[in-house]
Amino acid sequence: MALEITGNIELSSGVVLNSAYARVNPTLTTSGDEIRTSVLYWLDENAYTNGNYPLDYSIPLSFRYSYDRTTDGNDLLLVSNNKVKEELEEKGFSVQIIEL
Repeated sequence: MALEITGNIELSSGVVLNSAYARVNPTLTTSGDEIRTSVLYWLDENAYTNGNYPLDYSIPLSFRYSYDRTTDGNDLLLVSNNKVKEELEEKGFSVQIIEL
């Protein structure tokens, strides 16, 4: 599962991209009521698949999301991708979850 992001993505080098490919890595806390995530970005899916290093890019996100298995379901990857997607969309990006 991955995110396709469209928008004004400015790298630390000053290069501006109009799209990127992202992977979300969720971790459930020991209390079971919070998901912590990390997000890495690549130029596109091929760059990820070919083992290229991620882009030197980060969007300020909370990376911590409340979680309730009863209402959110038990698929941490889907839940975390949806949470990151919502947050990116609030920042003006267009986001699609792919590879479901």
